[in-house]
Amino acid sequence: MHKVVLATRIHPDAVELLERHFKVVVNPYGRKYVFEWLCEELRDAWGLIVTPRIPVREELLRCGGRLRIVVTVSSGYDHIDLRAAERLGICVANTPDPIADAVAEHALGLALALLRNIVYGDRYIRSGNWGSGPAPRAMLATMLKGKVAGILGMGRIGLRLARLLNAVGAGRINYWSRRRKPEVETIGARYVDLETLFRESDALFITIALTPETRHLVGEEKLRLMKKNAILVNVSRGAVVDEQALVKALREGWIAGAALDVFEQEPLPPDHPLINMENVVLTPHIAGYTWESIREAALLAAHHLVEFLEKGGTGNALTRHCFVEEVKS
Repeated sequence: MHKVVLATRIHPDAVELLERHFKVVVNPYGRKYVFEWLCEELRDAWGLIVTPRIPVREELLRCGGRLRIVVTVSSGYDHIDLRAAERLGICVANTPDPIADAVAEHALGLALALLRNIVYGDRYIRSGNWGSGPAPRAMLATMLKGKVAGILGMGRIGLRLARLLNAVGAGRINYWSRRRKPEVETIGARYVDLETLFRESDALFITIALTPETRHLVGEEKLRLMKKNAILVNVSRGAVVDEQALVKALREGWIAGAALDVFEQEPLPPDHPLINMENVVLTPHIAGYTWESIREAALLAAHHLVEFLEKGGTGNALTRHCFVEEVKS
């Protein structure tokens, strides 16, 4: 019976499925990453399941003499050294579909929380000031209906987000990706160049994958193109945005606000300037973290292992079946 290692705890339904097919070893440290333990367990393991909290670098991959497949319970895979995996003949799979709907919903929620001053209103009530006078002018909100929404990266998440934006009445949806997506244009999204995307967006949503080419793609030059009343929403990876440039843009009024679920350094340092900004809404990288997505993504990861290992895959051929699927572009 093949041995598989769970580098972190996953949904019990997925563990139960795996135990019907494999010898399963679960990280006794919970979510904590202990390299020495993991390296030792991988010496005779055929499969490995991780989450974005677990860095899968070449040093770790070389621990697994029999390792044939690594599955990440996530849509993103920048925590895995894909080139090292390819050199070692190890397949890498991700679980984009169950998470895409959750992330798209969260992106829309962040935008509405910022535009409609939902967080500000909550703090206002809790302060005890309600009823002591007229509501402050800062309570006046902006509607998303009729506005230009821009989507940077049109993969699974971008497509689902475009449908949600249509449902709430966005006036127009522009998008940019590395490849034009005709199927998205059937729901009214318009492909534009990067400069147009930044210039026209009232709400700019970032759903693009982090790659060497997209690191700090959203920097000072792009932010200066945006409208002064525009907002930026990031549910991709923190490093797609140059945070120093973003802080400057928010302080100097180049844009009206930002809503962020991801950051260049996580956890976000307590002295980070974003934390004390009134025109910012922050969440701790939880866009894909729902009861439904956790279970479905874990089950999909388990199915990847069962299908691949029981079919005798060697990992030498990097096919769409066994390799990562592009989820954001």
